[in-house]
Amino acid sequence: MSATEPIDTHEFPLDHEPVENWQRLEPAASAQEDSPTDRTLSETTTAFAELGTIAGAEYGLWEMSAGTMRDVEGDEVFLVISGTGRIEFDEPSRTDIELAPGSLVRLEEGMKTRWYTDDAPLRKLFIAPGEDGRVAPSPASDGQRALRQDS
Repeated sequence: MSATEPIDTHEFPLDHEPVENWQRLEPAASAQEDSPTDRTLSETTTAFAELGTIAGAEYGLWEMSAGTMRDVEGDEVFLVISGTGRIEFDEPSRTDIELAPGSLVRLEEGMKTRWYTDDAPLRKLFIAPGEDGRVAPSPASDGQRALRQDS
């Protein structure tokens, strides 16, 4: 993706694969009774597409079918662009997060989560540190820091 070639994040094709065995989660494991219980374990799928990098940060799309799964998170911030659901936290203990288009969420490395998707697919645009774990500051950031120091 480039600045002169935008993409439609709703229509960008993603290839789904079943979640890994360790990610499978019984729908009844939810603390809430309105979990999607009509999905079998093998039906939950996810898809991923890395779209590019900017200043050392990776960005891309991730999508989950209707169903449930567990995950161990990496550092990221994401914006839900379609679908609804929620994230429940096993470790550290946190309040559940309801997900809907427009939800902006920050996850930290090592968080243990459970994902429940209701209106599927749940699609998010994510930004995460690059492979080396660092994000390079942009030239604008350096200039803004200099302005703040002069104030």
